[in-house]
Formats: sequence, C-alpha cells, structure tokens
Amino acid sequence: MARPAATEQQRQEQRDRIRHAAAAIHRTDGVGGLTVRAVAKEAGVSPGLIYRYFDNMSDLLRSIWIGPVVAFGRRVDHIVETEPDPVERIRALLNGYVDWAAENPEVLRGLLLFVRPGSEELSDPSSPEELALPRALRAAVIEGQAAGRIRSGDPDEHTQVLWAGVHGALALPINLDRYAITPGGELAAAMIETLLTALTTDEVDRAD
Repeated sequence: MARPAATEQQRQEQRDRIRHAAAAIHRTDGVGGLTVRAVAKEAGVSPGLIYRYFDNMSDLLRSIWIGPVVAFGRRVDHIVETEPDPVERIRALLNGYVDWAAENPEVLRGLLLFVRPGSEELSDPSSPEELALPRALRAAVIEGQAAGRIRSGDPDEHTQVLWAGVHGALALPINLDRYAITPGGELAAAMIETLLTALTTDEVDRAD
C-alpha cells in the first residue's frame, strides 16, 4: 500500500526542520559547513528530501534569512510612505540599507555577500523589482526625473548604480579584511553622498 501523501502542515514542518538545521550549522560552522549531508544529518532526514523542498543550497540559504528580509521590506515601505521628496527618499532608503546591514551582519555575510557556487545551475534571472529596495529606488528616480531633480538617463541603470555603490562599500571591508580599509558604515555613508551629488541636478539637495 502506498504511503499517504504528506499534509500541507507536515510539509511545512519538514521544511522548517531543514531550515532550522541549516541555520544551526551556519551559526557554528559558517557557510563553509553547509553541505547537503551536514544539513540532512542535523535535520534527521535523507539528503534527497532536502531537494524536495529547496532547489539547491543557495535556495536553502536564502530561506534562512526570510525573517530579516521581510522586516527590511517593511522598513522600505515606511520610508516610501513618509518621505515625499524623491531625493531625500533615495538618501533614506540607502541609509536604511546600511543600518539594516549593520543590525544583521549574519544576513549581510551569509546572504547578500554569498556567491553562488559555479557548479550550481543558474535559473532564469528574476527582475530586481521583486525586491523592496530596488523597486523603491527606481520609483524615486523616476519621480525625481519627472520633477527635474534627478539627471536624465535609464532609471534601471541609475537604480543599479545606487544599489551597487552602497552594497560594494559595505562588502569591500569584509572581502578585503586583511587591508586597512575604512569601516563599511563610514564608507557607505560617503558613497551615498557621492552618488547623490552625481545624480541630482541642484545644489540644494546635496549634503554639505
């Protein structure tokens, strides 16, 4: 007789068990300790079962950080709702990203600085607008351009330059920690003002 299919609650419990096992391994051994066999052993499941719930280890890693990522989305929404000026909104969004990264260093290192192994098959890329930050940045760029506050150009390119500049400033001191580089928070703060100076069209919007 065939085994009855798992209920939705049972599937969710199994998925959570795997996620919690991966999080426990990451806390003790870092990303380097996260292997399918290690997670399966910690969770008390077969290695094959992991692939029933997660496409690959990158997918599993992303799932660990869903809570902080959702919280950051709410922070982005609050900034969008409360800051009417598009240039100041961009500044607030980027500073919010820096603050959130400082509050969640494990997420920064484990998710945002995670490099997908070359052995893993690359799925079709999704639109960056699925993420709260680039979606809000792009909307502010378009609004600022319409008001003549932000230079003309491709809004997607402007958005990615803003995002990449701040993300790179946070990543550089971590990736090259053997060198005396300005701490990420300070470097990112300077980067934000440099980017806004290049992006905006009037002096009044630029920080002193």
